[in-house]
Amino acid sequence: MLRKPDGIRSAHTADGGAILDIESGRMYFLNPSASFIFQLLERGFSDGQIVDQLVERFAISTDQARGDLAAFCDALTNHSILPSG
Repeated sequence: MLRKPDGIRSAHTADGGAILDIESGRMYFLNPSASFIFQLLERGFSDGQIVDQLVERFAISTDQARGDLAAFCDALTNHSILPSG
């Protein structure tokens, strides 16, 4: 399950979402697909489950879904939204 730092808040709508890092004051806006992934992470879905959901929802290949998930998680880690490791 996603272990967000205490200072991270998120909100989601059908149009996308936003992540607020309270400590740094930075806000990150998410497109609908990134918001969908972040919500699945928050709900504790495994990488494999998220890939399956992406393939089904967006009609993309498994390889594309894996790559997109990895890139998004790397970006979250680089911005200290997800812990490294």
